[in-house]
Amino acid sequence: MCRSPGLHKDEKALVELAKQGNAAAFGEIYDRHVSLVYHYAYTLLGNRSEAEDLTAETFLRALQAIKRYRWTGRPVASWLLTIARNLGMSQLRRKRRTRGIFRLEPLGTSSHSAEARSAQGVDIHELRHAIVTLSPVEREVIILRFILDLDYPRVAQVVGKSVNNVRVIQYRALRKLHEKLAPAESPDVLAASASATAQWRSI
Repeated sequence: MCRSPGLHKDEKALVELAKQGNAAAFGEIYDRHVSLVYHYAYTLLGNRSEAEDLTAETFLRALQAIKRYRWTGRPVASWLLTIARNLGMSQLRRKRRTRGIFRLEPLGTSSHSAEARSAQGVDIHELRHAIVTLSPVEREVIILRFILDLDYPRVAQVVGKSVNNVRVIQYRALRKLHEKLAPAESPDVLAASASATAQWRSI
């Protein structure tokens, strides 16, 4: 729920108000995007407490940097996810645990939900183990696309690559998942392996 119901401004106006020190405007930015940032942090780190800390640190960094923020039309969510990504990857490098951590906890409103209903033949534990064998950038693209349900342009902004590169990375990652999960007689598992990531929660 938004802290300030009367402040239903467009994003550019909110940013301008926040840059002027308007706490209610920054509070609305927080309320709009905290769930997305938390889910990204949890998926990346695999620990609720660490995800909460990373989410808090992300918004603290954003508050500190908001006066220097230049509006370019880029969604604020992409900026926040970039901050979270940089903080989270630094934390993972420090702990040397970039592999073996992956939690499937979707937002629950994915546009891939209809497709995922046909993916019940994919074992979620096998899928999780397959995903952690991907390269870091492949894994991140899968997280952003199929768990956080971001479109190609926003994923490209977060990972710092072109939309075409993101498409190639996603295709390569899905092919790897297909090779690990799909028997030869099951051609639909390529799509199923992707859509399943948007539906099941890890144990």
